[in-house]
Amino acid sequence: MNTRKRYKRFLVFIKTSPGLKIILFFVGVIFLSSFIVFIIERNRNEGFVSFFDSLWWTIVTISTVGYGDRLPNTIPGRIFAILTIFLGVAMMGTITGRIASMLMERQMKEEKGLMDYKTMSGHFIVCGWKQEMNSVLREILIRNPEHDPSTTILVNRAPVEEINSIRSDPFFKGIHYVHGDFIEEPVLKRAGIRGASKILVMADYHTEGDLQQIDSKTVMAVMSIKNMNKKAYVCAEILDTKFEKYLKISHCDEVLLSREFSRFMLASASSGEGLSHVVKSLLSKHSTARIKTIDFPESLVGKTYEQLLEHFRKNQTLQLVGLLENTGNIMLRKKEALREAQKNPDISKLVPELRNVKTLIANEPIINPPLDYGIKRYTKAIAICGTTFSPSPENAS
Repeated sequence: MNTRKRYKRFLVFIKTSPGLKIILFFVGVIFLSSFIVFIIERNRNEGFVSFFDSLWWTIVTISTVGYGDRLPNTIPGRIFAILTIFLGVAMMGTITGRIASMLMERQMKEEKGLMDYKTMSGHFIVCGWKQEMNSVLREILIRNPEHDPSTTILVNRAPVEEINSIRSDPFFKGIHYVHGDFIEEPVLKRAGIRGASKILVMADYHTEGDLQQIDSKTVMAVMSIKNMNKKAYVCAEILDTKFEKYLKISHCDEVLLSREFSRFMLASASSGEGLSHVVKSLLSKHSTARIKTIDFPESLVGKTYEQLLEHFRKNQTLQLVGLLENTGNIMLRKKEALREAQKNPDISKLVPELRNVKTLIANEPIINPPLDYGIKRYTKAIAICGTTFSPSPENAS
């Protein structure tokens, strides 16, 4: 029964694969022609002693190369050779046309955003569209050096003209595009959502409606993405703070409250303290000193913040300002914390530990902790780094 099912599936696969049909037809014609010429010329022609000799002659003739090292001597053999030459010309034309058609079809699909990237893995997906997308996307890729345009997929409903403006920029050469609404599961599947390592969901400029509809779409997208790929690192932008709790419930790893951040900067600027310039300097790629998160040796886990300060003290271009806890995929962090809590034989301590697991916050900053503060797993150091700072492989973030 299993053999019959496999045979039927194989037949269906052949019927639905035009390229495979051509290959099988081409191979079939070669072997049939080789067999016929071998029957005609064997025992009459020294050039056709074995079936391999006739196979060689057929391939050379059909491909129109014509070495002339073997030639049919009999009249039936020469008549069949003429037919084989005409057949070869027709077949090569068909194959060349088919290849050109497939390449054109692929190019048209890429231009329209209809390509399927289900087999990709470890790539970066950017959902949504912004005004001045070229500059926004450039900054995104600069801050993600592990991903170049060839491992980046844009998912949005932007007009072809706007996508072409990005493709025309040499900086984005090789970038991929999937056209469609990023809350739809088939669209996310075409973008290879199951194999992606990082996903950014932006407040979509092309979403019709008010701010609530834009944020609702972002929340729905994050829920779908986390349901399809629990291991990916997902960061999302929302405009209204009341939607933040829904993203946390969805285990979104990083949430950007862009409008709230803008309000903070405006309020800070109005106070005359100059803090908006400080923040800009710390985040700008052109600054002489930038704020970063830095990895440190695992041997420091369980040690104190004072010992961490001592570890980095020799580096004169780096100034620690705090810790970032629960970094990486928050779902994986919670699962691991849950397993550790369940190992505790003391029932009286189990409930509080389980409660702590539930309240874990992804990427929680601890600014200027006390010197005796304990360093936990999955923690990074927050530091202001000078331009001359060049972290070693064990310390680089």
